[in-house]
Amino acid sequence: MPSLIPVTTTHCGEHLPLLDLLPDSNPVAWLRAGEGLVGWGSFATTTVSGPERFSDARKWWLKQLESFAITNSVHGNGTGPVLFASFSFSSDEESVLIIPQVIVGKKGDKSWITWIGSSPQPDLNVTPPDLIHNSITWDSDEHADDAWKSRVSSAIDRIQSGKLDKVVLARDFTGHSDQDIEPRTILKKLAAEYPSTWNFSVAGLVGATPELLLRLSRKMVTSRVLAGTISKTGNDERDLALAASLARSSKDLEEHLYAVKSVADALEPFCTSTNVPDAPYVLHLANVMHLATDVTGAIAEKLAHVDAFTILEISTCRCIYDSRTTTSLCRGVWHTT
Repeated sequence: MPSLIPVTTTHCGEHLPLLDLLPDSNPVAWLRAGEGLVGWGSFATTTVSGPERFSDARKWWLKQLESFAITNSVHGNGTGPVLFASFSFSSDEESVLIIPQVIVGKKGDKSWITWIGSSPQPDLNVTPPDLIHNSITWDSDEHADDAWKSRVSSAIDRIQSGKLDKVVLARDFTGHSDQDIEPRTILKKLAAEYPSTWNFSVAGLVGATPELLLRLSRKMVTSRVLAGTISKTGNDERDLALAASLARSSKDLEEHLYAVKSVADALEPFCTSTNVPDAPYVLHLANVMHLATDVTGAIAEKLAHVDAFTILEISTCRCIYDSRTTTSLCRGVWHTT
């Protein structure tokens, strides 16, 4: 029988801000307002795809856990070995799973470090690394605006015909750089400009989001739903008036209701009770305001074994099953030129 691999979590003293601890250009990160987790090195990584990708990811993660001998003097969320993952919506695309070699976490006035292997506790940066400025040239496509207008018109036609109730379209922007793009520079800029969002980096996917897909803690599940948006002007008085108009907008409230209902329906099979507020609140970010609703639920006792993988798998499968025709229609909208 192979020997177990040591995993050690212990308190660590004062240190630089989490993003300044990242020693190389392959970081993993999940943090908000300076708190969260950052990691580096790769103890193990794999990819999954197909309709069973969540189940396959769960099996892989549990198999990795079986090989660990964990010593944890801190306890709490984010301590011990942690899996970072980037899951695709489409089952045709690859999803990436990473177990970092080293993780540093911070919550309130408590900090900890986790490392895998029998080596001594890793040293942390004592000075912030010098990071390059990313110089990116964005592509210009003279036909992009016409293609976009065509897709919008196609979506409107499908809504008016009753084939769709709601569709969200996004535009692609492609940029190029003469040198490797430094993800730590992007992370620090996002954290500085959008401190109330969750900043993340996993396998080259870097971004910031105010929307929390799923949080499972002590048998309580939470999902923050955002739908209905208006830009900010930078004038406080004007923005307060815009926030009030957003909260009264029948169009935005209807759009928000679609999203809230879909989340509540997906969580309902797992919960003995759910709490869906009667009305959304207005979430203020640096550049926009969103209608927001925090949907919460208590996991049923008989489903005590449920984990985030299970909820993601069932809710995603339900989405695909219930909206297979809708997904096909949306692809049709996107490919309209």
